Amino acid sequence: MKLRTLFLLTTALVLGACASQQKEDEEIPRMPAEDPNVVALDTANYKLYNQTPAQMARSLKLPSIHFDFDSIRVPEYAYPLLDKIALVMQEHEQLHLIMQGNCDSLGSDEYNYWLSGARAAALKSYLVSRGVNAERIRVHAYGDTRPITLDQSAAGRQANRRVDMQFTTRQWKSIY
Repeated sequence: MKLRTLFLLTTALVLGACASQQKEDEEIPRMPAEDPNVVALDTANYKLYNQTPAQMARSLKLPSIHFDFDSIRVPEYAYPLLDKIALVMQEHEQLHLIMQGNCDSLGSDEYNYWLSGARAAALKSYLVSRGVNAERIRVHAYGDTRPITLDQSAAGRQANRRVDMQFTTRQWKSIY
């Protein structure tokens, strides 16, 4: 009987030590894996954000604008960029702008479509207030259907909360 009690006690101590070791391992902070898509987007956005208006008009490429969680408020950092875009559009009447709103995967599909469209519409509204003709801007809402990354960490979700923009010289009737 003493041997059986000793065995059960030893087994309980060993299992308890393993469980506490597992818990300690889980509490070790780990750096999130860098998603190459997020790194590429950040690098491209940095270069595109620093373009001159003339470079914007030539390249037709624009950086993405990232939004806070559950927000349609235009981020403060985006105003100088939007002012440059307005200037380019006023100087180049042949340019049209396509805005594609995106969200992270939190929330219902219906809400995410609305939110992504509202973010793009907020940017369009600002450009219109700066003198750009509203007919030259198209807004598309994609919700969470076009993620940059599938990473569900805070950084991954932040990368997906964006409005992608691109100039085009094509007339709307030829595209739509």
